[in-house]
Amino acid sequence: MAGAAYGRVTAVLSAIGTAWILVLMLLICADVLGRDLFSAPIPGVPEMVSFSIVGIVFLQLAQTLRSGGLTRSDVLLGGLQRRVPRIGYAMEALFALVGLWLFALIAKTTWPLMLQAYADGEFFGNIGVIQLPVWALKAIIVIGAVAMAIQFLLLASHSLLVAAGRRLPE
Repeated sequence: MAGAAYGRVTAVLSAIGTAWILVLMLLICADVLGRDLFSAPIPGVPEMVSFSIVGIVFLQLAQTLRSGGLTRSDVLLGGLQRRVPRIGYAMEALFALVGLWLFALIAKTTWPLMLQAYADGEFFGNIGVIQLPVWALKAIIVIGAVAMAIQFLLLASHSLLVAAGRRLPE
């Protein structure tokens, strides 16, 4: 039940990332048209795009993992899960625990950087053109990393239960 409720959280984060992509696409198209038709680009578009890429990725990572879309090689793991499910799912749990550790580490190390960027009033971009608060991007990284760590925890829990024979594989 907790996994299903958490799935809605990851879906909302992913939807925010998707909406952000749509807005960015419209902004880029408007910038291209402005450059071509009026010789007047929209100021700050390159900065907004470079700022956005990291935010979008971190917003969509947990849902990507949840849906099985995270890029990885499943040749060995998938074969083991079919032939020797306990070992295969134990290895899946190990993979998930390493992922949990990695994203918890990202969240832990980014948190103080976010607080410092907020305290310092740090901005990204060019003065007079566009300035975006660095703390906001760091906050998105923290939120995405925590979401990813939770999703890895759920994956590890499921895989350990399957490896122990207490749950059927999905």
